[in-house]
Amino acid sequence: MEIAYADVDWLANGHSFSDLWCLTFVRGLSEIDVLRRMGAEERSIRPLTYEELIDEGLFPDTVLAGRLGDWIVVVEESGWDALDALEVLSVETEAVSVLRHDYASDCFGYAVDGELITSFNPMIPAWRSGSDPDRLVDVMRDVGFDPTYAPGDADEREARAVKHPSVDGALLLAARLTGVMLTQDVLNAPLVAGDPAVHRFQG
Repeated sequence: MEIAYADVDWLANGHSFSDLWCLTFVRGLSEIDVLRRMGAEERSIRPLTYEELIDEGLFPDTVLAGRLGDWIVVVEESGWDALDALEVLSVETEAVSVLRHDYASDCFGYAVDGELITSFNPMIPAWRSGSDPDRLVDVMRDVGFDPTYAPGDADEREARAVKHPSVDGALLLAARLTGVMLTQDVLNAPLVAGDPAVHRFQG
């Protein structure tokens, strides 16, 4: 079944995440492998729920990883370690990341086999970087982005945010690329936690 805006709306607009969070999807690895690639030491890896993460105030130093089919989702409250480590996470596979950061800039990133393919601020989809910044243009259009749009001033950006996709569009873009999306049931279940330290992986 195709993932639609209704499937991501609870994350973009209705969930109790803060105004700074990051979701990163990594294909074909285990939860522990993903956390290791982010630099988490073995002794820091343990079961943990999202509720415990919040109640015990463990964020942003601790991140959560859970399985969604062939993908692992990394859930970060008030942090973006996985986005910073996107190229490392994508070695011999692929990784997709969506950052919401209300005090700075949101970000979408896509990496394959250790290389950042494309990255952009969902509010300014024309300003893309990476080794192949146009690779996802067709999918971007499919989820409602205008890949040519670059607002001329802050007022125009603010007006556009009300009418066009931003974080919700980035989440839907990630869902179209991966075929999966974080659900409330997965978020409420026990996940695998780790404390990333350095972004270093040697295969």
